[in-house]
Amino acid sequence: MRYGLIVVLLILSFILPGTVFHFWSWSGIKPDLLILLTIYMAMHHRLSSSLLWGLGVGLLEDFYLGRYIGMYTLSLTVVAFASYWLAERWYRENFLLTTFMVFLVTALGQILVAFLTLGAGLHWSSGDIMSLVFGVSLYNAILVPVTYPWIHRSFLRGWLRYRPRYER
Repeated sequence: MRYGLIVVLLILSFILPGTVFHFWSWSGIKPDLLILLTIYMAMHHRLSSSLLWGLGVGLLEDFYLGRYIGMYTLSLTVVAFASYWLAERWYRENFLLTTFMVFLVTALGQILVAFLTLGAGLHWSSGDIMSLVFGVSLYNAILVPVTYPWIHRSFLRGWLRYRPRYER
């Protein structure tokens, strides 16, 4: 059940930004649900699992978007590392700190994506980059009070909780 729910969350993270959040966008800015899911996974797993998650999901997103292979792989791996590192130092139960952490880590991931797209030859103005980074980070931070209590509770006591093989 755990892995099935993770796959459903992953599929929803790919589909919802182009469907539901298309109508809820602010000036064309939508949340990056894959960064949000990567942050949540990294907060509740070991470093090696977090980095593999960021690497795998980033590669899936690169293939899904199909233009610049490696851009999201690198950025989501950095997001997974930063999330794990901050979660080890901050209190996970505090939703205000988690919201602030999601804002910071999303900004880091979006800045990395922006610099990688500039390196790939796309011409963005600095104003567009700043509005995109701030907008996506704010949108993800706004989603934390709605999504994080359910996800955190599920990782601790629910379907997303890891149970060793001898316990199953």
